[in-house]
Amino acid sequence: MVTAKFPGNYLSKLFTLLTIVIGLNLIFGCAAAKKKVAQPAAEERAVTTLDGKFDESFDPLSLEDDDIVIKRNNRGAKAAKPGLEALDLTDAQSTSENEAIPDSLLTYKEVDGFRVQIFAGRSVETATMTKSKAQLDFEPHRLKVYFIFEAPFYKIRIGDFTDRNQAERARELARKIGYREAFVVRSKVRVAENLGGE
Repeated sequence: MVTAKFPGNYLSKLFTLLTIVIGLNLIFGCAAAKKKVAQPAAEERAVTTLDGKFDESFDPLSLEDDDIVIKRNNRGAKAAKPGLEALDLTDAQSTSENEAIPDSLLTYKEVDGFRVQIFAGRSVETATMTKSKAQLDFEPHRLKVYFIFEAPFYKIRIGDFTDRNQAERARELARKIGYREAFVVRSKVRVAENLGGE
């Protein structure tokens, strides 16, 4: 078998030439592959107009993103499960004073108290769905639902209790509804300020 022998100098020149050709091809090939993006007209680029108003021509519905769909139960039903009567977990005194006043007109203050935590997890989607379900579950009991983020966990808590016994009763209610891992936590809670001038 006859083999051709190439001098060492020839192979190094060939290798150098191939390296240069490949390098130039990469540089000019990638530069030519840039996509041209049409620039929007000057009136479309402006965020604010001369009179200071914002351009509101963007339609978020044009984005084709996935939406979270939550099936809703019949809102007319007070208790979702048999045997769960609506428990009054609020102070009788504060309820009678503030019941006739719309929530938007009440002023609140933060005090040390208790809430019942019904969920903690790292998934914002699961936390959002749990909050929506909890709002439906606890609406008949007039308990507010709170969505809290304490890195890295999303937490769902219910109620604003200044008394530990009320919080324990709400925890038992949450367990009966189906939140088996519900527990009482110390927290800052919102209470309506006394409007009677005391």
